[in-house]
Amino acid sequence: MSQVLSQEEIDALLNGISGGDIETEQDEPPDPSAIQPYNLTNQDRIVRGRMPALEMTGEKFTRIFGITISSLLKKVINITTLSVEITKYGQFMKTVPVPTSMHVFKMEPLKGNALFILESQVVFALIDIIFGGSGQESYKIEGRDFTSIENKFINRIVLSVLSDFEKVWKPIKDLTITYIKSETNPQFAQIVAPTDIVVVMRFECDMGFSQGTMNFCIPYSTLTPIREILLGGYQTEGLEIDREWAERFKEQLKHSNVDLTVELGRTELSGKDILGLKDGDVILLDHYYTDDLDIYVEDVLKFKGQPGIYKGNQAVAISQIAAN
Repeated sequence: MSQVLSQEEIDALLNGISGGDIETEQDEPPDPSAIQPYNLTNQDRIVRGRMPALEMTGEKFTRIFGITISSLLKKVINITTLSVEITKYGQFMKTVPVPTSMHVFKMEPLKGNALFILESQVVFALIDIIFGGSGQESYKIEGRDFTSIENKFINRIVLSVLSDFEKVWKPIKDLTITYIKSETNPQFAQIVAPTDIVVVMRFECDMGFSQGTMNFCIPYSTLTPIREILLGGYQTEGLEIDREWAERFKEQLKHSNVDLTVELGRTELSGKDILGLKDGDVILLDHYYTDDLDIYVEDVLKFKGQPGIYKGNQAVAISQIAAN
């Protein structure tokens, strides 16, 4: 609009709008069919962002468990992280073959159950290696369950997995992981509803002649109390100390000036007694001349000492460190 309205034209326009002489656009009522109901319990709107702390936890787990399983089997086993993803529990379980070694556990004090899944190919290869094989034999997986002997060795491996998984969580949250039960059919390992969101940590187990996957499936609701920590950086198990900075700080601190006060003693006098003081009066203190004197550093009692003379100057000899 190139023409600038005068004040009279603006007033006439406003009067026309308020009086109804000039028609304005009317807001059309919304179409009821376009309104979609919102379910507050639906987890579809959860932000599928990265969780750096959880990813670092997975990387640390691969190192620790790789050492544990290699020591257990007397053979080098490589564990690598494939992915850390957020998905629906139902969609994830559709990718789990049958039979599969599934193990339910708790991460107390966090609520709910989690799931550790060990692929059948990995199970049979590990058992073969335990009994002296190379792990390269092919096995018929479909249509058979694990034997009692196989389950015994599987549980031994799973307990080692959960022990190492508990260790890597210490910098984030002090958890106690408790083993609950094992299943081979996904239908009997429903830890949450199929529509609930879960965090899946996928790992690959390379045994030389064969490879397979193992997964941790943790409900998103279980991790909600520590979500902010997981979205942040990974916290190390202890504070990293900059030795060089600490030494410089220590040296500079040595050159700082502080007030040191030696207290000869204390007493209480009334206002009348103070007004009556004159030259030559003696004020009795609460210390005997043989008692140690209190030595204060920046008004904090630090030492006890005895008065004396050193090279012609008044001095105090420290006799003990004051108890805080």
